[in-house]
Amino acid sequence: MDNKYYNEQRYSKKKQECRFRLGIQQFLNYPILNLLWVLLTGGVVLMVIAEKRFVANVEVYPLFETIFSACMTIMLVIFPVICAIGLIQLVGYCFAIRDEADMEIVFGDKCGVKNQPPLLFYKKKDRRSGVTKRVFYTSIPMEKWREKKDAICDRLDIHLIGDIMYGGKKHDKGNQICFESAEGRITAEREIMYDDEF
Repeated sequence: MDNKYYNEQRYSKKKQECRFRLGIQQFLNYPILNLLWVLLTGGVVLMVIAEKRFVANVEVYPLFETIFSACMTIMLVIFPVICAIGLIQLVGYCFAIRDEADMEIVFGDKCGVKNQPPLLFYKKKDRRSGVTKRVFYTSIPMEKWREKKDAICDRLDIHLIGDIMYGGKKHDKGNQICFESAEGRITAEREIMYDDEF
């Protein structure tokens, strides 16, 4: 196995994990999204009804009857689990795609970004203060993030609160970049010019 293939596989697994974590967070942050579970439950109920009708109409050789019923039961368990995981990842994708696309534009001149752009895996907005915290999984070093601070703010139309820092509970994770922001750019105040002759 060559290094490029290994890195692609590792990045793909991390992307799936980030989407799943972000999806779960957004279900907790936005309770209205939980209505999607009602639709999924309705779909599962319809599938169970269809499965019972299908089994009733199919004649199975008595020797294979237990194997057939076991396979149908396993399908009824596995398919909804796969759908639930897919739904969580879809929600994570919908919340992550815009910020990730903006980061790809900001760091677009870097070779590594084309293959492994930053992945958003945490985003939460405090409703009282309006502060949004974002955490990205990335292979781009902190130095580049700090160099592109103004470009990030321009692209996301935000202003930073504090500085860009490492992620993790102790802010010591080198592959995680974290920052807090609020909406809108803060323009530099113009200096007042005085003329002493008047």
